[in-house]
Amino acid sequence: MASIELDRVSFQYRGARGEAIQNLSLQVEDKGTHALLGASGAGKTTVLNLLSGLLQPSSGSILFGGRDVAGVPSGERQVAQVFQFPVLYPRMTVQENLMFPLGNAGWKKADAAARAFEIARELGIENTLSSGVGALTVFERQLVAIGRALVRPDVALVLLDEPLTAVQPELKWRLRRVLHKVQSDLGVTMIYVTHDQTEALTFARAVSVMQGGRILQTGSPRDVYDLPDHQYVGFFIGSPGMNFLDAEVRHGRVRIDGIDVATTTATDGLCVVGFRADWATLGADGLPVQVLGFRPDAVQNDLPVGVVVLERDQRKVHVRAQGRVEPGSAWLRLERHLLFREGCRVA
Repeated sequence: MASIELDRVSFQYRGARGEAIQNLSLQVEDKGTHALLGASGAGKTTVLNLLSGLLQPSSGSILFGGRDVAGVPSGERQVAQVFQFPVLYPRMTVQENLMFPLGNAGWKKADAAARAFEIARELGIENTLSSGVGALTVFERQLVAIGRALVRPDVALVLLDEPLTAVQPELKWRLRRVLHKVQSDLGVTMIYVTHDQTEALTFARAVSVMQGGRILQTGSPRDVYDLPDHQYVGFFIGSPGMNFLDAEVRHGRVRIDGIDVATTTATDGLCVVGFRADWATLGADGLPVQVLGFRPDAVQNDLPVGVVVLERDQRKVHVRAQGRVEPGSAWLRLERHLLFREGCRVA
């Protein structure tokens, strides 16, 4: 199929006041893994439905290998879709569910059975082929749904819409691992929609963060974490999210309430300082803050490691530290920072 491109695509649902997708452009590499990450209502599923052909864009182009497929029926796009909850035929066995798309495509029964077994073995569910889907766990049912999406050899793009929603938390990593293996073995392009940053950052080689029908940033998992282009991206990604404090740039120095906290090459003016919890430390000098509490999440060298919750001008700030920090006055020092103006990164 080669690469997939959305070029200035917009879409508005009938009767809606505004556009669900606004002038959106996106490129997905062939045989790659790409995640669309954002909160509910960001427009992620709408993008999937535009790619699959269930919806047609109000404007813009959708290109598969350079060919505009806007108006091309869904069945002719070599696209398969996996939904939040497995959609299977309850009166069929696992094998019959896997064979069903092949039968519709005119395959001989023996060939379809052989292909179904091949895909089942790839997914590790070959022992369930004779079972009815009602006897399967939710995890196994989702694997069957994924298998049915992959069973046709001509499918080049698989769209995954929150595929781990119904899967137990302790099994989600297993399903991601299976998806990685299958994607690598079969060489299909996968686009994965989720609101869960852990799923997006551990599954995809490229992540697009969406808000309000727009893509705010596309990059590698490391890029969107370390170098967010937008304050929303910094806040949405990370646990805890990026800290933000109002500041001012004066003659190459970043100042908060008249206190120098960093240097910069940005032009003078008001700004917002952004920093991750592990980009700052507590010391003997710096920016005065108030310690509200300590949330341990691990032990290292017999000392608790966790997040210190601070307050600065009635705004909470999070810093990672080793060793319990008691409530009271403290000083915050920035080891690394980013600057934002009007929500966008400037330095």
